[in-house]
Amino acid sequence: MTSTDTLLRDLARRIVEAAGLAPSIHNTQPWRWRVGERNLDLFADTSRQLRIADPDGRQLLLSCGAALLHARLAVRAAGLVPDVTFFPSGGDDLGAGPVATIRITGGQPADPQDEALLAATHHRHTDRRPFDPRLLEPEHLRALRLAAEAEGAWLVSLDDTDLRIDTSVLISRADWLENHDPAYRTELESWSRATPDAEDGIPRDVVIGSDQPRQSEFAIRDFNVVGEPGLHLEQTGVERPVVLLIGTDADTAAERLRAGQAMERVLLTATARGIATSPLGQAVDLDVTRELLRHSVGGLGHIQMIIRVGYPLPDAEPLKATPRRSVNDILRFE
Repeated sequence: MTSTDTLLRDLARRIVEAAGLAPSIHNTQPWRWRVGERNLDLFADTSRQLRIADPDGRQLLLSCGAALLHARLAVRAAGLVPDVTFFPSGGDDLGAGPVATIRITGGQPADPQDEALLAATHHRHTDRRPFDPRLLEPEHLRALRLAAEAEGAWLVSLDDTDLRIDTSVLISRADWLENHDPAYRTELESWSRATPDAEDGIPRDVVIGSDQPRQSEFAIRDFNVVGEPGLHLEQTGVERPVVLLIGTDADTAAERLRAGQAMERVLLTATARGIATSPLGQAVDLDVTRELLRHSVGGLGHIQMIIRVGYPLPDAEPLKATPRRSVNDILRFE
């Protein structure tokens, strides 16, 4: 192996390691990478698809899109230019070929903003804890909107009272349906992890259990697989977080990949600005509630993700990183 080969392999490993830090539904990390001479192919690992919570692979593609953005940022940080093609083999069958290919087309100095977002990949964590009640500063909200638009998606803040009520009701309804579906609970339990050496799944120490007092305008997804689901004791005050909708004009497989990149650029932009985030994905998991939500916002486009955002409480402790698969598990060289 020549020194050039070694350099390319080391670079590929760094890129894939950065991609592996992306968020994914239930931390399934449903992706694989293949490295060629001048390209990286991203594959959806359908063996990790949630058959109950994500039967059509929509969340799987959003997860892959988030990993794709991380890879692009790592390529740019290396002073290279990535050119991305969705579904290069044609068609949109998740198991038929790569869902995306990154070709290196040349060199260009890294952009400081991209470097800041790449740095944020190491600090971005899903934060389901209560947020500080302060509203987001307008400049931060504008930055999050521009982040979504930079990836060809759109972002709407739920400011209208009636729309907040509609969204809250739909999230609560979807949350109840999921938590009272035995198949969903069984699938969720299969991704719950109690051992410290786990490489994927939901660690037990990040679960906000139903025995903890919590009252929020929007139902927080309960990952507790022990005891009765969805029980929240009364507390003083109600959380009223800023809630954002991220969507695309169409709902093709390629647009879902695009939405995943937009979602992650929003999350990283928030992290870089000291803003905490967590998904409120229940209402977009189910076809019926996702369609009802779409009509609530006027029927324009397709809502791909709902995100709860806010400033962390002043005394909030740093969150632990969730487990990650090793690069050797997800990377193959041609």
